[in-house]
Amino acid sequence: MHLPLQSDPLNPFSPIANLSLCSAAPHRILIVGGAYAGISAVLNLLDLSEGKQRPSTYPLPDFGGAKSKRGVSITVIDERDGFFHPVGAPLAHVSKTYTSVMWKRYNLLKELSHACLKFKHGSVKKIDPETCVTEYVDRNGDTHMHPYDFLVLATGLRRHWPAVPKSESHRDYLRDAKALIEKITGGVKDATGRRVVVIGAGAVGIEFAGEVKNNHPSLSVTLVHSRTEVLSSEPLPTEFKQRAKLVLKEEGVELILNNRASVEDLPEGKYKVTLADGTEIIADAVLDTTKKGYPTTNCLPPSCLDDEREVKVTPHLTFQSTIKNFERHFAAGDVVAWSGIKRAGGAMVMGQVAATNLYAEILKQEDPSAGIKQGELPEYPVVMGLAIGKQCVTYDNNGIKWGEDVMKLYFQDDLGWKASLKYLGLTDIEEKQEVKKPAQVVVAEIVRKIEVDPVAVAAA
Repeated sequence: MHLPLQSDPLNPFSPIANLSLCSAAPHRILIVGGAYAGISAVLNLLDLSEGKQRPSTYPLPDFGGAKSKRGVSITVIDERDGFFHPVGAPLAHVSKTYTSVMWKRYNLLKELSHACLKFKHGSVKKIDPETCVTEYVDRNGDTHMHPYDFLVLATGLRRHWPAVPKSESHRDYLRDAKALIEKITGGVKDATGRRVVVIGAGAVGIEFAGEVKNNHPSLSVTLVHSRTEVLSSEPLPTEFKQRAKLVLKEEGVELILNNRASVEDLPEGKYKVTLADGTEIIADAVLDTTKKGYPTTNCLPPSCLDDEREVKVTPHLTFQSTIKNFERHFAAGDVVAWSGIKRAGGAMVMGQVAATNLYAEILKQEDPSAGIKQGELPEYPVVMGLAIGKQCVTYDNNGIKWGEDVMKLYFQDDLGWKASLKYLGLTDIEEKQEVKKPAQVVVAEIVRKIEVDPVAVAAA
């Protein structure tokens, strides 16, 4: 029996066969990951394929409405059945008013209903840049091989509950969030006498503590941290961390520093939190936010990754030139080794840059004489936007700002969800879409000025 080699044109997974079987076939683009960067890449590619181009934060090539001669076919592989807003997790998992709106199912988003776009729900296990084939497992546990011409990896960080949902479907997410809220509140409107302990004063822990207290003011909320200062792992000025402490206290959160905590289950659904100094706290609910997220890159060869297992990229967001077919492979979002603090706004910008440069490569391959250039992503500065209850503390090149007015400007009343959807241009199918330029919303304006992004990703 003849077993086709990867270089054999008779092998349907061979790059040679991919190019020779049908020169008029659409360019097959695979997007792995459906969060901020992945969805941004999808939407920009859809626009570019129709001769449209969105305003950009940084200089990008202008294609003048040029369309691909072959067109594109875009596939998204994602574990979830919808677009979740991780920045809004502290609110989604604390207030039932906001739970349902923070997860938009793909099939209910108008702009994602496109003839050349399809979604596959599953987990990618292996990406082979040399053969341009990925292996993924669907929800039924079946393994599939998916060949592609171009790839954008946007899998982000693997974060832990409750910083992100622990379920992959909208239905199960609603169930899990409801159970957590009932655990926090006891299922009653007046939760006087109940106590919630949040462990870990990174950005996620601070925001969870603030949201619990703000949405359920009768609760006693205690935030415990093992270090002498909050946000101890973040490269932020001491003044910012001190201001965050003051705002926590103003919002009614009790803060205990320099104490490690251990948790023991007690009868009747309660917990005993024992601190390093011997103090014992009896709590009705405990939220542990100390587990650090890690890049979802096990699907890639080690040669693509740095020591932190983040994807090594060029300023064009392609894989580095030492990787076979690097010009066909892009990465964007939290999975990328890049400067600055990981955040939603930065991920969405990366998605646009990757999509634009990918499309530039398509046009270049179709017409090498066109002289099409790619855009470069500059280094990101260290910025932070931290939502704490009714207030927000921000840091950028203009210094530190805080207060309720800052909260309204940067996060509005939903931790930046509506602003993110508006920036991306996403609407529910049943909504009547008003056409507005995405660049006019606050999120784009702030990123353009290289200041704090009002939908900055909370990074513990």
